[in-house]
Amino acid sequence: MRCFGRAGLQERIREHMRLARLFADWVEAEPGWTLCAPVTFSLVCFRREGSDAANELLLDRVNASGEAFLSHTQLDGSYVLRLAIGNFRTTEDDVRRAWDVLRREARDHPA
Repeated sequence: MRCFGRAGLQERIREHMRLARLFADWVEAEPGWTLCAPVTFSLVCFRREGSDAANELLLDRVNASGEAFLSHTQLDGSYVLRLAIGNFRTTEDDVRRAWDVLRREARDHPA
């Protein structure tokens, strides 16, 4: 609050929510990918078509690249990837890069 004030904090939260929705739109538009939960804040739960093991390997490759860092969870018994936007310095370019890295790793190492 001291650094940004209420209005500044609200603006950052709204921007993070916009970036999450943008990422979710890219997932929804791309064949072979699916959203796994509603995007109501700045967290996107999604997965690539294929097995849980294939999604886990995809996560490992993306994180090993050093270009993006994702986490995972279990939803409805499936391994799900999670993109969380929370750093005040995160930009639309950062979110686009994460999506590009995901698609590249999925393309280069198909399930």
